[in-house]
Amino acid sequence: MSTTTAELSAIEEQSQSPLLTGPIFKQFCFLAIPTILGMVINGLYTFVDALFISQGIGAQAMGAVSAVFPIQMILIAISTMLGSGMASLVSRYLGAKRQSDADEVFSASFMLAIASALVLCTITYLNLDTIFTLLAVPDTLREQAMSYITPIVMFWVIGFICNQITEGFRASGNPKAMMQVLSTASILNILLDALFIFVFEWGVAGAAWATICALSIALVIAIQLQMKGESAVQFKRSKLLSPLHVHLKMLSLGLPVLLSHGGFSVILAATVYSISTVFAQNSEPLITAHGILVRCYMFLFLPIIGMMVALQTLAGFNYGAGEFKRVKKAYLVACLVSTVWGLIVTFILSFNAHWLIALFTNDMQVTNLGKDIALVAFAGFTTAGFCMMSSGLFQGMGRAIPATMLDAARTYVLLLPLMATLPKLYGSDALWWSFPIADVVGGLFALSFSIFTLEKLIKKN
Repeated sequence: MSTTTAELSAIEEQSQSPLLTGPIFKQFCFLAIPTILGMVINGLYTFVDALFISQGIGAQAMGAVSAVFPIQMILIAISTMLGSGMASLVSRYLGAKRQSDADEVFSASFMLAIASALVLCTITYLNLDTIFTLLAVPDTLREQAMSYITPIVMFWVIGFICNQITEGFRASGNPKAMMQVLSTASILNILLDALFIFVFEWGVAGAAWATICALSIALVIAIQLQMKGESAVQFKRSKLLSPLHVHLKMLSLGLPVLLSHGGFSVILAATVYSISTVFAQNSEPLITAHGILVRCYMFLFLPIIGMMVALQTLAGFNYGAGEFKRVKKAYLVACLVSTVWGLIVTFILSFNAHWLIALFTNDMQVTNLGKDIALVAFAGFTTAGFCMMSSGLFQGMGRAIPATMLDAARTYVLLLPLMATLPKLYGSDALWWSFPIADVVGGLFALSFSIFTLEKLIKKN
């Protein structure tokens, strides 16, 4: 692969990019704010979706959706893995003035995404009953759970394709185009939710179809923006079937995101299973309370993800250009901002969860159970951003192994073993202490390791 004469003007623009020369905090905010706004607007639908389901259908319906939410999250995790791996390569190639390589990676990612989606969704659809059994979904929730998850699984290939295009916008340093697509999908989702649930009375299936319809329209808009040149990378049919090593590189760089997002899905699944077995007497209201808190948590966690995405792009550009001191400054800025937001979220979730839950249901049992969970489970959120920022840093630098290990350490080495052992040692309520312990220990380890690695890199060069 080589850079052609026709690409020289684009390369010149890349060399003058403010991402390589501008103040770090300003450039971080330039990337983070539109991305965060887009994610918050996009994520608002998950919050409103839960609100509509709880108020429009009932608490049991919210429990049913919460019980199968891990399935939807694993689909999102794999889609995000493919997009993030592609974006990491593209941003580094653009920073290193390798336009042709960036175009090849962007184009090849579509074949990988479509093939992965078709295989994954088909296998999932054919084994839904088995998955329900593995999750220990209560019998009282199964019918509504099936109504919700079936349309999601059947048509999520649309989400895979749309994600690749929007990640291309982000990797190009154009988060505004990304925000436009995500915002459209979210707003449409909310409007269609209201229409399908309250007007057509389709029940939980209406919430699922609202998501699919909104994603389809967003995909059309994303394609139009791509064709108008809103991205610094171009889709080339001749590059669809690129060499295997290109696909493997994308997968390796996206693996940390899969472990992070997929780990979240595993945690959700493990929590649903634990509630259904450890808290057998109150499983249904507990699953509902936990599901409501998860939706609130996901919404409030979105700014952290936006910061990680911004750091990945900023670190990738500067690492590709050899500006290693700027990479370290970008990481420290991201950690500082994420810590401030973490303090705010801890206050909201740990000490004011009751009024959040009251928005969704009038059931005092659900509200009281949720309040008790939140007081403990979210106490360590302040340090949660360190793991995410470290993952974004190493992804941007193209170092898949440390990014993967840091994500895996918090989820698979700390959290899941704690969830399995603490209830046996200290009783069922100790389950919720697993989360703050893992957040604090995992976050501080990630911060220390990242700073050590950056200092070593700077001294070496």
